[in-house]
Order: sequence, then C-alpha cells, then structure tokens
Amino acid sequence: MVRRVTGKAASSPDRWLQFAVRALARSDRTTAQIERSLSAKGASPSQVRAVVRRLTSLKYLDDVSFAARWADRRLERMPMGRARLQEELLATGCPEPIVHATLWAAYLKVSERDLAMQVVTMAGRISSPQARNRIARLLSQRGFDEDTIETVMGPLM
Repeated sequence: MVRRVTGKAASSPDRWLQFAVRALARSDRTTAQIERSLSAKGASPSQVRAVVRRLTSLKYLDDVSFAARWADRRLERMPMGRARLQEELLATGCPEPIVHATLWAAYLKVSERDLAMQVVTMAGRISSPQARNRIARLLSQRGFDEDTIETVMGPLM
C-alpha cells in the first residue's frame, strides 16, 4: 500500500532525503545528479543543499568514489581511451578536477595501449584495408588518440 504525504508533511526535509536515498538505492549517482533530480521534483535550493549536506556527511554521496567506480566499471565493460572516458564522466556531472584525477588514476592501472589492443582483438580478423579502416574508426570513436591508434594498428598494416 502506497501512502501519499500531503500538506506540511509533503514539504518536510525528510521527504526530500527519502527521495534522494531511494534514487541512490536504484543507482550510484553524483552530487549534481541528485541536485538536478531534487530540483526537478520541486525541492527548493535550500532543501537541496540540506539534503546534499546530509547525504555527504553520511557518505552516501561522494563524487570521488563515484568517479573511480564509474571509470573502473566502464573500462572493464568497454575498453576506451582517455577522451571518451573523460566525456562520459563529465556528462555524469562530476566536477572537472575529480574527472582529471580519476583519469590519471585509471590509466595508471591499465595503459591505453593495452585497452586499444583489447578493442582490436574483440573486433576480430583484419583481412583487408577496409577492415583496418573500420577498426581505426572504432578506436577513434572509443576515444583513443591518434598516437595510440597508430601504435596498435601499425603491426597490423
């Protein structure tokens, strides 16, 4: 049974905190995503700030940890270059300094060259110039820079 909260209780700080906790239970989110979600549902700027402060103090919101987990998961599921991962992290609302620190740490764990080689291996046999061009385009779309693409494609040409 779903109980609707009306009147004064509907605007209580607990309502917004519960809303944010439910959102975080469904999926890991950045501070910016929670702020946008609360604002879109009608929370005032002061209510949004209060909820974000509370969630941060409870360690439910932590953009640094979010970015690290996001980067690790993304690189594991879909090898990509620095440019693509940066674009994706910025799109989540992670602040730029956190994104740059995350990229630095992520690519210390695994090199872009190794990730690019994974893409080439997954792409399959390279039997024609068209196949090489297709793989080079795929690497570019995945955010690998030209030097990395040349490095991994060189032996294949």
